[in-house]
Amino acid sequence: MKIKTHIARQAAALALAGAMAFAAPQAAAAADTIGGADTAQIPVSQQLEEENCIQWLLDLLGLGQSSERITVNYLNVKGQGLRRNMRLDLVDCLVGVTYTELGSIGNYAEISDRAAAEAWKAQAIAIHSYLEYQNQYGSSANALTYTPVDQIPSDTRRKMEKAIEEVADLLLVYDTGSGWSVCDAVFSCSAGYNTQTGVYGTCSALDAWGTDVPYLQSVESPYEEQYHNILRRVIGKDYRMLEYNDSRHPDEPYVSADTTHKSLGGFVQYNTLVVNGRSYRYLNQFVSSRYCFDFTADAAGTPAMAYYGFGHGVGMSQCGAVGFAQERGYSYRDILSTYYTGTALMDSADGSVSTGGWNLFDWLFGWLF
Repeated sequence: MKIKTHIARQAAALALAGAMAFAAPQAAAAADTIGGADTAQIPVSQQLEEENCIQWLLDLLGLGQSSERITVNYLNVKGQGLRRNMRLDLVDCLVGVTYTELGSIGNYAEISDRAAAEAWKAQAIAIHSYLEYQNQYGSSANALTYTPVDQIPSDTRRKMEKAIEEVADLLLVYDTGSGWSVCDAVFSCSAGYNTQTGVYGTCSALDAWGTDVPYLQSVESPYEEQYHNILRRVIGKDYRMLEYNDSRHPDEPYVSADTTHKSLGGFVQYNTLVVNGRSYRYLNQFVSSRYCFDFTADAAGTPAMAYYGFGHGVGMSQCGAVGFAQERGYSYRDILSTYYTGTALMDSADGSVSTGGWNLFDWLFGWLF
């Protein structure tokens, strides 16, 4: 009886899927556009939405892959633009986005297999949390890009899958006072550098965007330049650079700037930046994505703006995370608790929450690193 029922369900599912595929119109070259920062005019594939709908039916009837899956409202796919209602194998999704962010760091002689694995795990949990947050509260887009796993070199893919499978169900959460809520686990390539104090550090959400978020505070983050010089092989971005023209007014050279109000890592604080006499209310309106800077001059004495780091600097620094894992033997739990203040890890499979990062291995052997 069970066998007959299964066959009947399978036949019904296949018939329905076939009917949907037959009835579906062909996707236009640019069927839709989705609004949102940095995503306007990116086409959404109608065909992919139909494929995901068919996969959803198969999953519902128990005919899809047995592994856990994740639905992402909006996700950029490498080489294909912004896609809507992506339904992916959870591990594949996290591996693909983590690869986009950190690349094959396990292939570098300067980074051990263990350090690479812990950095991948920390990144995957941050990605999973960010995606869940965006699904609940986000706009019509997010900043992440998924590299299809069949495009990842097989050796690197196997290593990443082995590491990420262990933590795929974990989410970064914080106590709201009335329960646990998933974190908007933002991250950037690297933190900043305060030339006045010589301290490397991240930027708080309050300093960057004017909104205080309890788990997005400014923290010290050593190893930034050291590991950026390694990771830039992947990201192709320089930690330091000079700009000679006002980023908001490219025809005007720099004349003056007030960068005296700085956060721990040298990021100019929200609503305090003045360039060429103009006040910039929001740092993220500054054209450059490098927000940690000083008004300076080059060797010839020409006025310029000097940038340090790459990205908004809020949350986890990827360069710092790799550095902590390699230089201090940090586990993924240590990395996440360092960059996301007062957070815990929740197992999305059963809802259990772990607030402690201590484990016997770290206690006994952590000093060796």
